[in-house]
Amino acid sequence: MLKEKKSDKLYLKINPNDISPFGLFIVKKLNDFGFDAFLVGGCIRDLILKKSVSDWDIATLAPVGEIINSFKDFKIVTVGEKHGTILLVRNHLQYQISTFKSIYGIQANLQSDLRCRDFTINSMAYNEKSGLIDLSNGIEDIREGIIRFNESAQDRIKEDPLRMLRAIRIACELAFKIKKTTLDGIYDHHELIQKVSIERIRDEFVKILLSNDPRRGIKLLYQLKLLRFIIPELQKCAATKKRYFLNNKDSFKIILDMLEILPSKLILRLSLILYILKSTYILEGQKEITTKILRRIRFKNTTIKNVGIMTRENWEAVDFCEKEDIRQLAFRIGMENLEDFWELRKTFIKTSRNSEKSKLVEIKTGENNLKEIFKEKPPVSLTDLAIKGTDLIELGYKEGKILGETLKKILQIVIDNPELNEKKILLEILTENEENVR
Repeated sequence: MLKEKKSDKLYLKINPNDISPFGLFIVKKLNDFGFDAFLVGGCIRDLILKKSVSDWDIATLAPVGEIINSFKDFKIVTVGEKHGTILLVRNHLQYQISTFKSIYGIQANLQSDLRCRDFTINSMAYNEKSGLIDLSNGIEDIREGIIRFNESAQDRIKEDPLRMLRAIRIACELAFKIKKTTLDGIYDHHELIQKVSIERIRDEFVKILLSNDPRRGIKLLYQLKLLRFIIPELQKCAATKKRYFLNNKDSFKIILDMLEILPSKLILRLSLILYILKSTYILEGQKEITTKILRRIRFKNTTIKNVGIMTRENWEAVDFCEKEDIRQLAFRIGMENLEDFWELRKTFIKTSRNSEKSKLVEIKTGENNLKEIFKEKPPVSLTDLAIKGTDLIELGYKEGKILGETLKKILQIVIDNPELNEKKILLEILTENEENVR
């Protein structure tokens, strides 16, 4: 077997008790069948960093057919079989098992497999017999908080251009620096990202957007010329210094400032970007820019719908200091979306030019009003009304447009005055003011 470079001092940083017992079982079972097998990649990095691990990768000398045969009694997903990879699923966790990869004509073994992994911090392996195996000084880069391509940046990028986005994503998740040679490699080969499917690009972009430092992630995407292959409108917005949104600020800077304080939720962060882009490009006649962008990046229809709800409102005009305005907003967007909209509005308030005192007052008032609204559960939709269409039919109304419009007028009355939402009261209003509501 290959004699690996080891350091007893370093490998002790991995506590076997932190490793998934089923992951260790997979490694041992493959070993018992006579195949070298190791836990590898990001799970080793996260173990060293004392982070929770949800996905476990195992690399082995066993051919994929032998892997399948060895675990035929378990739930197996063979979608990556032609690439030498299968998935075992147990207790909602995924265990990816792959045959050792070979490069440069080297016989497939652990050394060749680790050499072609993306970054040094992901190029480590572990099993109980050998301990930690680190051929690329990955643990030193972890200690220094550095991300760098393993061996040749050009080779790693050409093997899978998505690694350029992955470098940015991991840097944002772990608060690591990206080595200059790695940044240069990405800048020099940024156009290769066009070879990657938009779905894979979208998934990495979402992870960057939901990371601990989305501001830095978006800036790096822009600086490394990758943003134009994801949201070219945002790249253009950043490059056009004369575009303004609020308070005579640059639109791109507003997005970065607000992302920094907005909660990590996809709908919120997408809505922020798309709303400001929509406001920036509205003069160019791109009213449907939100849907256009999200469809191009292949987001699900539910995401497109929810972002559409958040971005069609005027964030400047919505006032949470008046409960009546909140009820009207709930009528337009639904009670289920109020909290998300408040997060956007609150972030908008925090980044405004108003005094700190006025900001605090507006936020406190808005939060108190919102709490009261949720407690009161006011009528904000036709289903909340104390009367139904059948009640109007009994009064002589015919089914059709007039009946529907009458219910909507009644709804507006109770939105303004929730205490009137009683069947008896509403029927009296209908009979006494028939001309006004018809």
